[in-house]
Amino acid sequence: MSALLSERRCVSIVILLLIVGLVLSTFGLQFADLGGAFSPMFFPRIVLGMLLVLAALNLVLDATTPSPDNPIQLRPVLLIGVSLMAYVLLLVPLGYFISSVMLGIVVLLALGLRQPLQIMLIPVVAAGAIVVLFNHVMKMPLPTSPFTWWI
Repeated sequence: MSALLSERRCVSIVILLLIVGLVLSTFGLQFADLGGAFSPMFFPRIVLGMLLVLAALNLVLDATTPSPDNPIQLRPVLLIGVSLMAYVLLLVPLGYFISSVMLGIVVLLALGLRQPLQIMLIPVVAAGAIVVLFNHVMKMPLPTSPFTWWI
C-alpha cells in the first residue's frame, strides 16, 4: 500500500483536487450584465482548465511510473509556501513585476537551481512577458509599483 501512496502521488492527488475545487468555485457566480462582453471568469476558467488537464496528466504519469523512495523534503515546500503568502501581501504595495520577480527567485532557489544567470533571467523574462501581455496587449492593467510605473 505504501508503494501506491508515494509522496509524489499524494501531492498529485492534492493538486488535482484543489484545481477541481477552484474550477467548481467559478460556476454560479453572479455578475452585472456586461452587454455581450465576456464574463470576468472567462480568463480564469481557461487557465484553470489548462491546469486541470496538466494536473490530470501529472497524476496519470505519477501513477504509471515507478516511484523512488526519496525522503520527504519539507524545507522547500515551507519556503515556497511562506513566499507565496508574502507575494500575496506584497503584490499591491510593490506591484506585480517586482513581487513576481522576487517570488520567482525564491522558488528557483528553493527548487535547487544554482546558476545565477538563470535565477535572474527566468523570473524577469516571465514576469515581463506577462506584464506586456496584460498591460499592453489585452489592456488589463496589473498592479503597478511606485518604482516601475512605466511598465
